Amino acid sequence: MALITFDFDDTLTQTIATWEEDGTLEDTEFGGPNIVMIQCLKACVANGNEVRVVTSRHKRWEQDTLEKLQAFEVLHLLAGVHHTNGEWKAAWCLGEGLMPTKHFDDDREELDEFEKCFPNCETVKVPMHESWRGVE
Repeated sequence: MALITFDFDDTLTQTIATWEEDGTLEDTEFGGPNIVMIQCLKACVANGNEVRVVTSRHKRWEQDTLEKLQAFEVLHLLAGVHHTNGEWKAAWCLGEGLMPTKHFDDDREELDEFEKCFPNCETVKVPMHESWRGVE
């Protein structure tokens, strides 16, 4: 059984951006689940993989994370939900003895860290919501 990990914010969820006329970011708001990635997570589980959420969110956001995963109807499918409190996700996994074979994330730097720590780990860059206009 392969271990597959998913980031939470802007991977399993979407954040919607609004912009000022001069092109500066005005505000962001929670946009709900990223349906494509939720379906992907479900497919990974259905294919017999161990699936975990590894988020750099702080532990104080744990209840919010768990409630959203429950609302997205995936919490019961997960082998674990882990908050790294701002630590690099790959370093956290390494320290916990977790060896993912695939990681999904919106953050290129996080993916780079997975590739350094786990050379055989496939990384998948998840695009931000279209309201971000290609900003990464």
